[in-house]
Amino acid sequence: MNASPDQNGALLQARNVTRRFGELVAVNDVSFDVLKGEIFGIAGPNGSGKSTLFNILTGIPFGPSAGRIIFMGEEIQRLPAYRISQAGLVRTFQKDAEFPTMTARENVVCGAVYCGGLRRDAAQAAADDALDAVGFDKRRQSLPAMDLSVYERKQLMIASAVAGSPAMLLLDEPAAGLTKPEIKELGDLVLSIRDRGVTIVLIEHVLTLLLKVSERLMVLNQGAVLAHGDPHEVVRDQRVVEAYLGKRELVL
Repeated sequence: MNASPDQNGALLQARNVTRRFGELVAVNDVSFDVLKGEIFGIAGPNGSGKSTLFNILTGIPFGPSAGRIIFMGEEIQRLPAYRISQAGLVRTFQKDAEFPTMTARENVVCGAVYCGGLRRDAAQAAADDALDAVGFDKRRQSLPAMDLSVYERKQLMIASAVAGSPAMLLLDEPAAGLTKPEIKELGDLVLSIRDRGVTIVLIEHVLTLLLKVSERLMVLNQGAVLAHGDPHEVVRDQRVVEAYLGKRELVL
């Protein structure tokens, strides 16, 4: 696959992307670009279509009903999920997605194999590098569900994605369940991954985190784009305030 953005700097382009489930339109004619090297934030009330958008971008577990997805100059909406991952577009999930009977390090090795298409020795080296990159410097032989904290399991899931050497990483609500100090640490981690050359798309309800790391912000509501632009301006858009809080003032 061509490993370069388009001439306007867009690494990912979504064009009129729609996902239907019978009569329900979960994502409705959504178009946007993500530029190479940026952190692009996505917000919206519960049920606004955020995670469904990630699903159709990555093919996990389904693609779009209509529309085009262009990644590094090539259309990917008809590719199987493993091909999309190995092309460099990798995601995490809201819920823990590790293999509970495998150690932390073994889980990340699996990410290197699936997402990066690496063989054994290269996958092990990539896993160690990814664990270092996310600051996971202990308990690599631990079983995730039994021995790791919520934040450590978040680190593990991000490391499993980073191990595949993605060009773009899609993070789905990584701050869920974290304390304020952990959210701050997570923000620093997201910035450090961006500094390694990974473009990031971040779904998040924690607006302080989005404002800290995002260079642009898109808000979805009822499956459609409600607002898009500078994060500090977007969160003060009256349409966004009403979508989240009705007629009340949004307090940051």
